[in-house]
Amino acid sequence: MQTLLVDTKTPYGVHSEGASDWPGIMPMSKTSSIRCCRLNRCRVTGRCRLFVVSFVVLFMLHVTLPAQVTQANEVVRFRLRDGYLMIIPVTVNGIGPFNFLLDTGTTRTVIDPDLARQLQAPAIGEAAITTVLHVRQDKLVRLQEVRLGRSFVADLGAVVDALTRQKILAPGIRGVLGEDFLSRFDMLIDFKSRWVRIGDAPPVGERCRFEATGQYNGSPTTNRLLVAVDLVGVSDKTLQLQLDTGAKFPELFPASHSFQAPQSWGGSMATSSGVNDTTIYSNVAVKIGSTTIRGLDVVQSRHSIAFDTVGLLPASLFRRIYISHSGGFVVVNPGY
Repeated sequence: MQTLLVDTKTPYGVHSEGASDWPGIMPMSKTSSIRCCRLNRCRVTGRCRLFVVSFVVLFMLHVTLPAQVTQANEVVRFRLRDGYLMIIPVTVNGIGPFNFLLDTGTTRTVIDPDLARQLQAPAIGEAAITTVLHVRQDKLVRLQEVRLGRSFVADLGAVVDALTRQKILAPGIRGVLGEDFLSRFDMLIDFKSRWVRIGDAPPVGERCRFEATGQYNGSPTTNRLLVAVDLVGVSDKTLQLQLDTGAKFPELFPASHSFQAPQSWGGSMATSSGVNDTTIYSNVAVKIGSTTIRGLDVVQSRHSIAFDTVGLLPASLFRRIYISHSGGFVVVNPGY
């Protein structure tokens, strides 16, 4: 989900909502639909309203908080909205659980203003956030503890944001669990059974490396999951895409990249940059390592987007995906 945070200033110095929705933590198990998002073939302006928003926060200067991390081997259930959005129970400062999006495309954990007030979270600075539409200042706060099941990170900084567009996609969420939290753990996500297993050993399967650091305007960006992907029928080059649990379909950003494909057609829809004209490449094969998923539609916005990668690769394209933050690799569709 895509927003660009480019600067931070860091002067150092209850009742849960939606808790009844969650079955809670289930014991460790070895249980294990490929989702190829097919866009409606609507060429008329305004007809295709997928309204996908990505909220990626890219830090150039970091808020450094002394973090304590505990990883527990367990399985946590999540709810899947619209076939791709992972809504998961998160406890903050001992209160909750609250409904959060688990989003590997977001580099920074985000909470809404009401939750920040409820937690009385102390401010630790400000963040200048550049979105595709405007620039604004958001508050940074300190969270004593963020817990997913029995795994937690203490002293975590979080951005306070209204999450207006994210709440349209997933009503009732109170925050977004980003890579600043997720990068401390290894996890196996099962989209069919709707659980994430934390702290599990790597499964058998091909290990595809990812880059955890990108670059924007000559400065490094961190907490990234940038994977090498071939889009057969769109580009003859291997592209670096962001592995994103907050993306519904493969998307390319225009920037200076020009792609040609015989199956392309024009339309209007809402992508991560808002409603605009797009080019849609049909019947594309997406290849990561030796795994190929065929028959996909890939969207390319015609409006320029400030970002540190060529585009987005939805994690939900795979039945299962193992993300080893400690090893810097992913295993797609292990056990299949």
